Amino acid sequence: MEKKTLLLIIFFISMINYTLSKKIATKNKLICENCGKIPVPYPLSTGPNCGDPLYKVRCNAGTLWFDTMKNSSYVISSVTPQIQRLVIKPPIPYPNTCLSSDFRSEGIQLDPNLPFNITASNVILLLNCTDYMLHLQAPINCSSSCVCHPYVEKKLEWGACRKQSLCCTFRTGGSQNEYMIRVHSQGCMAYQSFVGLDSSLPIEKWPQPGLELMWQIPDPPICKKQVDCDALKYSRCLVDPKDARKKRCFCKSGHYWDAQGYCQKCRHGTACKIRRNKAPLIAVAVISVVLMLLGGFLVYRRYLIKRRTIRLLVKEREEILSANTSGKSAKVFAGKEIKKSTNNFAKENLLGTGGFGEVFKGILDDGTIVAVKRAKQGNAKGTLQVLNEVRILCQVNHRSLVKLLGCCVELELPLLIYEYVPNGTLFEHLHVFRLRERAPLSWLRRLVIAQQTADGLAYLHSSAVPPIYHRDVKSSNILLDDKLDAKVSDFGLSRLVELSESDNTHINTSAQGTLGYLDPEYYLNLQLTDRSDVYSFGVVLLELLTSKKAIDFNRDEENVNLVVYMKRIMDGEKLMDVIDPFIKDGASKVELETIKAVGNLASACLDDRRQNRPSMKEVSDELEYVIGIVSGQASKS
Repeated sequence: MEKKTLLLIIFFISMINYTLSKKIATKNKLICENCGKIPVPYPLSTGPNCGDPLYKVRCNAGTLWFDTMKNSSYVISSVTPQIQRLVIKPPIPYPNTCLSSDFRSEGIQLDPNLPFNITASNVILLLNCTDYMLHLQAPINCSSSCVCHPYVEKKLEWGACRKQSLCCTFRTGGSQNEYMIRVHSQGCMAYQSFVGLDSSLPIEKWPQPGLELMWQIPDPPICKKQVDCDALKYSRCLVDPKDARKKRCFCKSGHYWDAQGYCQKCRHGTACKIRRNKAPLIAVAVISVVLMLLGGFLVYRRYLIKRRTIRLLVKEREEILSANTSGKSAKVFAGKEIKKSTNNFAKENLLGTGGFGEVFKGILDDGTIVAVKRAKQGNAKGTLQVLNEVRILCQVNHRSLVKLLGCCVELELPLLIYEYVPNGTLFEHLHVFRLRERAPLSWLRRLVIAQQTADGLAYLHSSAVPPIYHRDVKSSNILLDDKLDAKVSDFGLSRLVELSESDNTHINTSAQGTLGYLDPEYYLNLQLTDRSDVYSFGVVLLELLTSKKAIDFNRDEENVNLVVYMKRIMDGEKLMDVIDPFIKDGASKVELETIKAVGNLASACLDDRRQNRPSMKEVSDELEYVIGIVSGQASKS
């Protein structure tokens, strides 16, 4: 009797436990309730009993909120679960200021450990910016034609920003803004955002402000027992093949996980395996033969069009090269000879790659070693730059400028053939010499390289007819020969100053060059003068003094740009603290004074007002004078 009673008690306890576990399991909903009028699709979670806790959002009084780092929150205006997107409203400015209301938390900063990131569909207007923004890399646009200027003029709530002259725009996307839109006192202090903005439209037709975020596609829910999968119909609790320590609710056969909280029934076009009727083999064979014949005809037709196009291209390129060359022309090499010299542009002969072209080492039939430059495949802008470089180099002849040997225009991509300069670039000697086991450059050799470079640029500005502005002066465009003498290269962006322009103080043109070396006044106003090359050369002088790169993201954020960093150092009269130890340690008193003199010369070249900068001829003469002092000291010792 006692045994029967005990068994009945155990049975009733088991039934109660089972019933309770079923109730607890059914409490957990996969999809959360709506928040006001906005649906909360899976995997978004507004509480502990629904959604995926990694995808947490907050529902407060019928409004859906997205919380970010540093205790900031933003209203969610729309959710599109089919493409895993949601849009949040950017903050309004503080009243009567040009400061975003999330300025204290430094803008929107997502937690990189959570499955949300900023999409590439947003256009950001950065407002109330400092001059620091002029030194940042593309795609940030801070020019006077930027669309942020008319926007603040039209919008009353941003009226306080009209007094601030500098604002910028950029499109999100890439590692730098995948998780943040940052505002701070050293950069910009306010911002506005639009999703999918067509900036050519009138401002009245722009969409409502918003910032689009996306979430990663979620895995099926985690489970421990089958009862945990009751909320997901047609699923079973199985071991996760990606992590054997976990179990997940996987959809049963004939169903698939739609990543929105459901196991959908398999239909044609889904990821499930579906039996298909085999098409008749005869029909397939006939179609294949017809397609082969059609394909052969199209290939032959394309070959004929390509031959005709190449003939027209060669003629067009020859006309470009013959324009404005003062009667001079480059030697024309045969395509077969250049292909043979570079082993058909083999990878092992690749010397370097720039923004628009590649340079290969080649050996001509007579044994001459040459460097062959060509535009990158499919880059029409690069093709024009190679042709422009041929035109430029046909005008010049100077020991400190790379010597043009000729060109080839009969291949698909035009080629430029110039003397081979064997000792790499100044950039390599200053910044990667340790990796290549090169000895660091002495102070006297750095002065000679600087003077030779300045002399070559002075020749372009003052002696070439017509004058030439290089527009891309940087350490990687200064080649060193076997005696470590400098030769200025890469004239792809150079600009001939035609006779009709020579009386003007500047030329209006689109901003081109390398950020970090680019004259801010030229970038902002699009007015090109010879002093733009002087500014870029000033950056090279800083590299020679410090052996630091012009742009280096390994430095602190405010010191990424070498010019900004060095101006702060020189304002504090701490120049000697950042001089390359190789040239500072063991230097004589006279050499230390010359280092300071070159630092002052660099500062003059980098003056914000271009009219205060020296000419390249004055820079060259100053460096020649300094070399005389250092050489005299060396000969005495």
